Amino acid sequence: MGKSLHIIRTCLFFLFAGLMFESHAQIVEFAPIHQMKSPKLDLSKARVSAGNQLPFWDDFSQGIDTLKWDISGASYTETIGIDAPSLGQVLFNGVDENGKPYSLSIRDLGETDLLTSKPFDLSGLNSNTLFLSFFWQGGGRAELPDGNDQLILQFLNESGNWITVWNQLGGSEIDRNTFSQEIVQVTNTFQHSAFQFRFIADGRQAGPFDSWILDYVFLNTNRSTNDLNYRDRTLTQKNQISLGDFGAYPSELFESQQEGLWTSVQNQFLNLENRFRAMEYSIVVRDTASNNSVAINQNTPFNPVPNANERRVFGSNEFEKTVSTNTETALEFSTYLTSGDGQFFTINNQDTTFYPGVDFRVNDTVKTYFPIQDYFAYDHGSADYAAGINQKSGMLAVKYDTPEPVYIKGISINFTNANQANQAIDILVWEDLEEGPIFRKEDLIPVKEAGQEFLYYPLDTNIRVTGEFYVGFAQFTNDFIHVGLDKINDQGDKLFYNVAGAWAQNEEVNGSLMIRPHVSLSAPFEESTTPDSDLRYFPNPVESYLNLEGSFSNLRVFDSFGREIFLQRELTQEGEIINFTGQLPGIYVINVVSEAGHQSIRILVR
Repeated sequence: MGKSLHIIRTCLFFLFAGLMFESHAQIVEFAPIHQMKSPKLDLSKARVSAGNQLPFWDDFSQGIDTLKWDISGASYTETIGIDAPSLGQVLFNGVDENGKPYSLSIRDLGETDLLTSKPFDLSGLNSNTLFLSFFWQGGGRAELPDGNDQLILQFLNESGNWITVWNQLGGSEIDRNTFSQEIVQVTNTFQHSAFQFRFIADGRQAGPFDSWILDYVFLNTNRSTNDLNYRDRTLTQKNQISLGDFGAYPSELFESQQEGLWTSVQNQFLNLENRFRAMEYSIVVRDTASNNSVAINQNTPFNPVPNANERRVFGSNEFEKTVSTNTETALEFSTYLTSGDGQFFTINNQDTTFYPGVDFRVNDTVKTYFPIQDYFAYDHGSADYAAGINQKSGMLAVKYDTPEPVYIKGISINFTNANQANQAIDILVWEDLEEGPIFRKEDLIPVKEAGQEFLYYPLDTNIRVTGEFYVGFAQFTNDFIHVGLDKINDQGDKLFYNVAGAWAQNEEVNGSLMIRPHVSLSAPFEESTTPDSDLRYFPNPVESYLNLEGSFSNLRVFDSFGREIFLQRELTQEGEIINFTGQLPGIYVINVVSEAGHQSIRILVR
């Protein structure tokens, strides 16, 4: 179990080019998954015009607004940025909107992702105080840009030409953990009726390398190069909450198991103003099915009072239980600040003008959902990265532990690479990795429907487990099969892989592999019983020899794939002994014909 793993971050072009690594088969962590999120629009307030107006502000906390932006390859993220100005950023790297590289050659360099503003009518403005500010980060939790890679800002002039006004080169001297703020003047040259600005990533086009993260864009007049503070307090991340190690829990087990296992709700705020601000926070959990709610914190003051430009991690009160439920639902954990934030305003000759298009309250609330459904999950539903192995007949397994006996109804897996549809796999269940699977079913990776993340594989027989068990799959290709990896909840020690005939425990890939067992307390299928007859069969499960006693005229054996197999059989005075020695573990079906008619007997081979 101590075999080391090798994480490849800088040579992923081999994967996208379809080439084989010269190194031995291994488990590999892949670069970020392309995601997109758009704000929920209030159609009664939606802008009719396709253009933008001053003041312009977007912190991406609600997603990427297609009324404000044209998007080409850039994607949305809530997890790649480290200590961001607010929740939600834009990620630039070397893959398009379908997650595919712009080129299959590692030598190809050039423009990759773009984020372009809708036009502004700046004709007649003639202002020397128009400035654009934004925050950027190189790398974050993704690939650090190389020294020749760059993030570029361009303005569109009146002649329709894009002019570079700012750029940032990559390189090892960049602090991947820090967001830097820039402010650039929009001079009179660009103040025309169709002004636009755009951000471009320029670098390797062969895959998701050289990542840049953009956040908190603000364009307005009456600014200067020192105008880098905002009357805004933000929540900067998703709520961090788990039930023990889990990010989701079965409803049938939840009520008896939740007490005392909850972590506190964690989040982080940032005061973007250059003055202290007294604030309070509240955290409420709501059952989305019944609408019952419980306040974990209610108007709790931050102590000490937040300083100017302070960033602080904070947590909820400790709690034993949330709402009570024994039905499938989702628990909504809401964290919100009482900070005095409001709409952006200006004061001119004692007249105050408010701008409803810039409302700093939108980033004061974060809602996170904890599923109470029919499955265990370590992940929180977000495939930030992917992981996989490149070995024919290789296997991946995730360990779970159930507090009481359950039946496994099915397994869901987030396969993230659309190009791998129609690959053959075996769905597997183990009680002990060293003893082989107790269930095996041949299946395919189907094409996902629009918006579908997880693929569900139902089991076709009753598999009962208690305590520790494992679910996963075997592959039949030397290509990497990409499985979603949630980086928020690191349960990497629950991941195991077998690429050389022996199992190894993961030691270096951080996160939760997105493979989930669906369970129930009752058997999903009626137990298969033989009609009234004198037939007896034992032992079941069987490891080598099965005794079949009684009177029958015909017997056929089928494996878990439905294929007839021919095993050694020995006649006895009572019936027959069937030799299962050397057979793959799994479910086998024995069809017999007796005086009672046709009968099917399910046998579990260990």
